[in-house]
Order: sequence, then C-alpha cells, then structure tokens
Amino acid sequence: MKRILLSLILSLVLVLGVTGAVLADDPTEVNVTWDGSGVVITGVDSGDSTTSLNTGGVGISGSFTVVDSNDNPYGYGVDTFTASLNANVEDGGFIQLLTERLNSKSSSYGPAGQESYTFVFIDDGVASLATRTWTNYASMKDPTYGYQLPGGHNIVVSSSAYLISRYILDGQGNSGEISATGSGTAILDDMSNEVSGNGGVRFGWGCGCYTDANYNATGSGTFSVTGTGNTLVDFIGLGMSSGGGTLGIVANFIDGFSINNYAVTAR
Repeated sequence: MKRILLSLILSLVLVLGVTGAVLADDPTEVNVTWDGSGVVITGVDSGDSTTSLNTGGVGISGSFTVVDSNDNPYGYGVDTFTASLNANVEDGGFIQLLTERLNSKSSSYGPAGQESYTFVFIDDGVASLATRTWTNYASMKDPTYGYQLPGGHNIVVSSSAYLISRYILDGQGNSGEISATGSGTAILDDMSNEVSGNGGVRFGWGCGCYTDANYNATGSGTFSVTGTGNTLVDFIGLGMSSGGGTLGIVANFIDGFSINNYAVTAR
C-alpha cells in the first residue's frame, strides 16, 4: 500500500446546535479519514456533546464519523449525537478517544457530565480499535453491536509492549474502568455500555443487547477491572458485589489470561 506522509493533520470543527423555534433540521455530519504516518487530532463540539480523537504513529489509518442529528426529540432542547471510530496503528503508536455529554433533560434524567474514554498504545506490532458512542437527552451509550472489528471485537493488539485503558463515568461518582498492560496479544470485547446522570453506569452490558464483555491475552501482563459506586458495585458476571465504594480484580499473568464476563453495575 502506498503511504502518504502525514507530518500533522489538525482538524477542529464546531457544529452549532438547533436554537429558537426550530425543532429539527438535516443532520450535520463530520467525516475524517487518514492513511499514512504522523499525527491526527480531531475535535467536534455540537453544544450537547463533544468528542476528541488523537492518534499517531509510524503507520496509522482509519475513519472517524461524527453526527449531530439536529433532531431535538420531544422538544427537550438536546440533540442526538453519535461518534464512530475505526482506527489502526502499526509499528508503534497510539489511539485516544474521549466523548463527553454536555447537556441533558436534567429534570427527568439527572445532570450531564458523563464520559466515555478509550486509549490504546503499542510499542511495536499492530493495534486496531472500533467503538461508537451515542448521546441524547437521557443518557450516554456505547452501542457497538454491528460496529466492531472482525470476530466481534472492539480492541485487538499484538506488541512487545502494549497499554489499554477504557472507562466510563457518570459525573456523580460512579464509574467502570479497565486497565491492561502486557507483552503478546490481547483482545477486548466491550460491546455495550450505558451511563446517565441518575442511573449510574452499566459497564460492559446494556443497550438492549446480550452481554459481550470479555478479555483474552497471550504472553505476560496485568489486567484490572474496577467499579466505583456511591451505593452499589455489582460484578454481574463474577458473582461479587459491595454496598458502595470501590471493588475490582487485578490479575498478573505470565502465560496468558482470560475473563469471560467482567460486566459491572455501579451506582
């Protein structure tokens, strides 16, 4: 494949939301694609949500699509927003995506302030990421069913040294988080997440889908999954819970590791 040298691509986009008496308009869509080496920095602010992508490395490729639906459902003054990312890195580099929910129908669904974050780093080898985040007047969700890497995966890495970080939080003290480091291969499935201002977080499950929340690695490394809740932390697939606080597991491995269901509720 012929590669185009990208010393720096900088894309900063402001998408204006609907105001006044207008209840709906055509969607506003931002599309960014890249294939080369260097750095891509892209930010989109709809007024109701914001998302920022940073990726860089020796060989990078991918596509990033952001849609402000301009739909104002039920006249609540909050548009539907979607950020979809499919990104690849070769021979060393990183991918980082942060989406923040800024606006909510707070009288019914609690305040805004939710976040969904993903970071992948490799020292060499290859890494691929596919994820999607959706927000509206009621909540933030990561509904990736049908928008995944081959095999139904969200993150796939192979490197002599890698780092994976994934979290969601509700802005009210409730969160779910994964951290993984190692040498070898790693596959993370995180098909569904849900988070809102008054409902806490569902990390690794929800969105009306079956639960697909697992991690499989070869080689050596460390994997941790943590839930923090004000009144409850419940690992539904691991059979452990607490009445609030922070609860998690840490696995140090030297010859592979797998966990079939790390899904957690925290509220």
